Amino acid sequence: MNSPNSSDFLHPELFLDPTWDALFEQSPYPKPFAFNEDVARVFDNMVSRSIPLYREAIAAAVHWTRAYYQPGTRIIDVGCSTGTLLELLGRFLAEPAILVGVDNAQAMLDKAQQKLNTLPAHHQVELVCDRAEAVSFENSSVVILNYTLQFLPVHHRQQVLNAIYSGLVPGGLLFLSEKVKSPYPRFQEQLTRHYEAFKTRNGYAQTEIERKKEALENVLVPLTEAQQIAMLHRAGFKQVEILSKFHNFLTLVAEKT
Repeated sequence: MNSPNSSDFLHPELFLDPTWDALFEQSPYPKPFAFNEDVARVFDNMVSRSIPLYREAIAAAVHWTRAYYQPGTRIIDVGCSTGTLLELLGRFLAEPAILVGVDNAQAMLDKAQQKLNTLPAHHQVELVCDRAEAVSFENSSVVILNYTLQFLPVHHRQQVLNAIYSGLVPGGLLFLSEKVKSPYPRFQEQLTRHYEAFKTRNGYAQTEIERKKEALENVLVPLTEAQQIAMLHRAGFKQVEILSKFHNFLTLVAEKT
């Protein structure tokens, strides 16, 4: 492949996996939802069809990482899943980098390893199977939490954000994408309708949507936008900027000054 440029970030081949997500098609998936081998097998297809602006969020993460990466520090992707973002970073970062992928599902890391085997040799790649609460963020200039914090117990999330802020070097960046909820019941009802319509347009049947919603109950627990930003401020981040928001999905950045 030729050396990629910024226009390649959104090329479908970089994101889509031919393994079609049909986990909830025939029968209810075992509850609660878990990132096991079945999910890892279809994960790339699942997220591309389930998260609005997913590819744009990944592309933005690459751009912002390139802008904030400080040589000699670490780039940590928490909840790296199948390694799509790490693989992109490895190809788009010209200077040597320490790329750390963290996930608590070994099945995800096994898929990630396959993608990362082809990265340029000047990068140092580390894959860690552990919980976000146990990760050390020391000497990092970029930490990425894409659709990960929402799966942690609510009472652990502040702890993780505090640790990230503490471990980031001055001028370091947190890139965060989350599913959020509205504090207003009528708005939340409309957000849910629009989101389910989005999934329907991407080929999911209503039965699949309902089955997955049941499996995710009490597993994915969203907060409001205001709650999310308040946690960042409590962690120490004074500069927080919203990059995008589409219905109930939010991407923002926070800088350690």
